[in-house]
Amino acid sequence: MYKLMNMKKYKIKVLLVDDDVLLGNAITRELDERGYEITFLNSVYGVDEAIHRLSPDVLVLDVEIGKENGIALAYDLYAGNPSLPILFISSHHEEKLKEESLLFAGAVAYLDKPFSVNLLSAHIDRFAHKRIGISPANNKLLQKVGNGLLDLKNRALLTESGNIKELRPMEFNILKKLVAHFADFVSREDIFYAAWEGQSDYYNDQSLNNYIRRLRILLEENTDLEIHTSRGMGYKLNERSN
Repeated sequence: MYKLMNMKKYKIKVLLVDDDVLLGNAITRELDERGYEITFLNSVYGVDEAIHRLSPDVLVLDVEIGKENGIALAYDLYAGNPSLPILFISSHHEEKLKEESLLFAGAVAYLDKPFSVNLLSAHIDRFAHKRIGISPANNKLLQKVGNGLLDLKNRALLTESGNIKELRPMEFNILKKLVAHFADFVSREDIFYAAWEGQSDYYNDQSLNNYIRRLRILLEENTDLEIHTSRGMGYKLNERSN
């Protein structure tokens, strides 16, 4: 366990294993710019040695690495490193494969390719923070949203069940505004301004309605919150009534 006094300076260590060199280099560059300490391997050879040498906080592993089976590799790695979070990434979207990776190989999550770096980063942060001892209460980049958490860094909603829901930029801006004024109405004009960050040339009534509708569905399915609408008053985020 790392000392709390060193948390702010600590860089999350990520080991990425993927035979797609172009994708691996792109992910490495993006995560490096975000402040992670990342090591990229494009084959399975040396993975076990790298884990013992680097002590990564998260292992990001492709399901298929050349002719090698990433799930079988993860099973062996998990046996020797049970506390290491293994995050699978793959272009294979079959549910059976996902179940096998999560149940058989001890993975914490499975991301379908293509995915955004924000979504990958949100998963890395969530599981790395558990490993190194950062609780949500001590993380200023996580804001409580009902029984969930709003990831301010990665524009994502972390649900009580452990799922991570990526938000579009406009959805994130709207939700952040509603959270800041929880249980109070926010005028439609202020929601417009927050969503488009003051860029009035881009205001669009139908687009705003669509974003609000998507947020309503997201919150209904994943939290104990709901968005109320009142003509002339605007929108209000509140606990869902039973």
